[in-house]
Amino acid sequence: MNWKRAIGGLLALIVLVAGGYWGYMRFLAPQPEESAAPPDVNTLAVDTGVDVVSAEASLEPARWADLAALRPGRVAELLVQAGDEVAAGAPLLRLEAADLAAALAQAEAGVAQANAGIAAAAAQLSAAQAGVLAAQTAVNVAEAQLALAQSAPLPAEIAALQSSVDVAAAAVSQAAASRDAALESATAAQIQNAQAQVAAAQADARVVQDQYDALIRNEVGGTLEEQTRFALNAANARVAAAQAGLTELQAGPTAAQRQAANAAVPVAAAQEAAAQAQLDLLLAGPRPQQIAVAQAQVAQAEVGLAQAQAAVTQAEAAAAQAAAAVAQAEAARDAAQAALDQMTVMAPFAGTIARVDVEVGEIVSPGLPVMTLADYGGWQVVTSDLTESDVVAVAVGDPVTLRFDALPDETLSGVVVDIAGISTLTRGDITYAVTIALDDARALPLRWGMTVFADIEVGGRNN
Repeated sequence: MNWKRAIGGLLALIVLVAGGYWGYMRFLAPQPEESAAPPDVNTLAVDTGVDVVSAEASLEPARWADLAALRPGRVAELLVQAGDEVAAGAPLLRLEAADLAAALAQAEAGVAQANAGIAAAAAQLSAAQAGVLAAQTAVNVAEAQLALAQSAPLPAEIAALQSSVDVAAAAVSQAAASRDAALESATAAQIQNAQAQVAAAQADARVVQDQYDALIRNEVGGTLEEQTRFALNAANARVAAAQAGLTELQAGPTAAQRQAANAAVPVAAAQEAAAQAQLDLLLAGPRPQQIAVAQAQVAQAEVGLAQAQAAVTQAEAAAAQAAAAVAQAEAARDAAQAALDQMTVMAPFAGTIARVDVEVGEIVSPGLPVMTLADYGGWQVVTSDLTESDVVAVAVGDPVTLRFDALPDETLSGVVVDIAGISTLTRGDITYAVTIALDDARALPLRWGMTVFADIEVGGRNN
């Protein structure tokens, strides 16, 4: 009992320590301070003592892109030319890709073959599962037969077989009685009765004969004569039948009748013996050899069940392998499709083809621009010579006055929307590109690349 108390005390100590640690961490331990998010440098500016920062800039679409092929190849089709408007996702240029198209067709055939394999594997699995059901049924039947062989006979079974024996014994008695009746000779009374029937038939025939003879003598014809003749023929037939019956009685049973009567009794006796043997076998109870046979059948059925279950396991593995083959074939097809898709340059957004730099038959390298796409629905200005000493005074949101070298009488307004986070070396100076969105381009003949002079108003904020 001492060790039980020691364990109980140790568990209580562990609970107290754990609870104390949780309370300390929950209520007393210092919590880590959340780090402040870094400020957006584009919203910060310093007062440099100037009201306006001027810079030279150029006009460009608010959205544009130099498009390049992702794979090397020879230009097979040039689907657009400069000035064409295209929708997002439209094909613009295709490279020769017969080998990739063949690879895709082969990969698709592989997918079809893999799908056929998975269908075959599924059919094999279904057949194996059906085999397990059949094998389990065979085991159940064999076990039932074994239980029946090991069990004592039921009263109802004994009664049923005893009834069969009784019925068979009655059939033997009936067959013997029928045989005796068939083999007996006719009695004197039976013969006298048959002779009386012959005499009566002859008397009737004579009466009808006399009537017919009178009609003939008197030359009476017609219907009466015909009816009398028919009656005479019938009376003569009755005489013949009665005489045949008398002759048969006087002769006794024929050889065929004797053989048939004698054969019925052994058949009935054999049936009685068979019924008695079945009853005796049932009353004797199960025999060791019967039980051994039933046990062997159970063992054989269990082996069949194990084999069927192994077939299911094998079929499941084949189905998993077929599924993996499908996934692999589909991955190969998708890779082939992706490679083929990369041989076509697509429009990333809707816009206008600004420039085309290749011709059909020309070999292009991946990453080198082949055409330029622009969205002329909006314009922006990007500075090219804003030095580091000036850019620190500029912040996103500053208003800008824009003057175009090509349009001296026009002045537009804009606002700073972005400041480059990395510098560019321009004519030996460190410069930062500042992007300015136009407030209203109006209906002006603006062109990409026009020179723009930007006056960024920073004085109102810094003073």
